[in-house]
Amino acid sequence: MKSFPLSQNLMRLARAFREAGHTLYAVGGMVRNPLLGLPVSDADVCSAMRPDGVKALCEKEGFGCFPKGAAFGTLDLVAGCGAAREKFEYACFRSESYGRGGAHRPERIAYSDSLEQDAFRRDFTINAIYLDILESRVVDPTGGMADLQRKRVRATSPDPGLIMGDDALRILRMARFAAQLGFTIDPATMDAARAHARGLLDISPERIWEELTKLLLADARYGAGRESLLYGLEALQACGAYETMLPELAACAGVAQKAQYHAYDVLGHSLRATAVAPPALSIRLAMLLHDVGKPVSLAQSGSMHGHELSGAELADAALRRLRCPNALRREVMTLVRWHMYDLKGEARECKVRRRFVELGRDIAHKLCDVREADVHGSGLWEGPVPTAERWRDILSQMEREGAPFTEGELACTGDDIAAWLSIRPGARIGEIKRALLMHCACKPGDNTGEKLRALARDMQRGSACDN
Repeated sequence: MKSFPLSQNLMRLARAFREAGHTLYAVGGMVRNPLLGLPVSDADVCSAMRPDGVKALCEKEGFGCFPKGAAFGTLDLVAGCGAAREKFEYACFRSESYGRGGAHRPERIAYSDSLEQDAFRRDFTINAIYLDILESRVVDPTGGMADLQRKRVRATSPDPGLIMGDDALRILRMARFAAQLGFTIDPATMDAARAHARGLLDISPERIWEELTKLLLADARYGAGRESLLYGLEALQACGAYETMLPELAACAGVAQKAQYHAYDVLGHSLRATAVAPPALSIRLAMLLHDVGKPVSLAQSGSMHGHELSGAELADAALRRLRCPNALRREVMTLVRWHMYDLKGEARECKVRRRFVELGRDIAHKLCDVREADVHGSGLWEGPVPTAERWRDILSQMEREGAPFTEGELACTGDDIAAWLSIRPGARIGEIKRALLMHCACKPGDNTGEKLRALARDMQRGSACDN
């Protein structure tokens, strides 16, 4: 039997429940993960005790008790303070009734005394394994233990359509758990996801965004590997989820590419490029969406040339629709917009340096990762990517030389320029600062007050040096 990380606070809480005539159970990741030898981050507990009874018990025993989801009767139970503070999310056993449409929120709940009834309202068997905390006894009404052994994600109900039809967000959770844990998806559960994929239209964009971002970083959660992430991404393709939540990406399915550059169609390439990219959300989102402009460009001009421009616009629209935070959205757009830059590595070094300064240090480094993932996702190239390696060498050289990436890193201020040139503050000073920054990108040694003053005076006289 696996050991479970049960704290003294949790044991004390469980003893209080027993004295009140109830058994307190751990459930979800708190049970699943130790059985898999994985770390625990969730602390979900449950019993048949109603919320009012739990509140009274916590007041008596000195636990904090705070409402979390009034509609579901969930509570946050808190013990200790400071570094010793622990929080447990409590839910009373319950059954749920959903309306039509799979919109994630049950219309009615009914508290229950039955652990079995509670288990079958949950999404997947691997999340419906219970642990009697005081007895260290596993209770498994839905066969979750067998599914853990088989490394399988399976719906709790004998009719998986009920699970997916009630709450279409479970389709994304299905893919996420498979990707996080390195599991496969039960065929009947996948069939149900396919049948109910349009129910995602009834899910709020915020909830879809939350699950999508978790999926995109799923392989990094427990180290399942990039093949597991690709499996999860392909599962959403197989069940038709992209058609409803990312139609721009779904339109890439079946769009063929030149065999000399790609082994897959545009969608297949995009999913693979996402999976091989470093686990940073902006990079993974950029790879997922980097080629969404190809079908549009092909339809408009018969060529994919310039797809990065239309792709940036489509990525922007998709991310706005999903309520992506603005700063992240702009970063992804920039990476999509410039992912084709200097494709053959023939641009002059000074031109590349200036482009990197325009993009910013962080984006420039991420663009190297984007180029590498794009090439590796083609299915035709392994190992170092020449343009990405060249860019990294240039960035490293710039950083060793102390090249400024922002106007704030110049060895002068706007007031300095105004004094040097005897001009009033205005747009001209901004133009000169920008020109000085571009100059120092290529010649970092000129970033001194004396040299910048001479350059500024030359610029004002119209004789600025072009590199």
